[in-house]
Amino acid sequence: MHRLFVLALLACGATAAAPKPQKPVATTNPCFPGKPPIVANEMWKTLEKYSWSVYLTEDEPKPPPTTYGTCRVDLDKVTTPQGTLVAELGCGVRVLVPGIRDRHGIEIGKAIGKDVLDRTPDPTTKLTCYPNGPAQARCRFDRAEEADTDPDAYVVAGTLDADVLSGEAARTFFATKPIVELGVSIWCH
Repeated sequence: MHRLFVLALLACGATAAAPKPQKPVATTNPCFPGKPPIVANEMWKTLEKYSWSVYLTEDEPKPPPTTYGTCRVDLDKVTTPQGTLVAELGCGVRVLVPGIRDRHGIEIGKAIGKDVLDRTPDPTTKLTCYPNGPAQARCRFDRAEEADTDPDAYVVAGTLDADVLSGEAARTFFATKPIVELGVSIWCH
């Protein structure tokens, strides 16, 4: 009789034990709320046809606007529903907000230059930094001899005290500065 009661209870939607509540994923993913950060290379692969729109002539057909999660994609621009520019597509991905990472896991607002230096496969590669507008510098490693494409670029908050810094001076400057923009190279030359 007891078994029959349990079976009847289960058939009506009751469960033997209440499931543990799931913690929501803490993220700033701009296009897929509640999901882990986007990897810029994967974003580019998914939206590749839109990356080419920046190179189209006036006579060539442009891809129609689409969505990427909750974001809108119009030609080479990815924006939130509120209109915030998230990323620009081209030969790579220009990342402008947190929630999108490069291939090394670097994310705006969560990393400083030292994090990039620590994840660089070849720590002897020369780093060069140059001005990128008011109170910003763009830093990138030299292209390896055997490489086809430019390496990723990292824009940091900070003002250079020279027109260009390279080598150890660039590394020292870069190490303590917060990352404010990513330039993820897919096939940039």
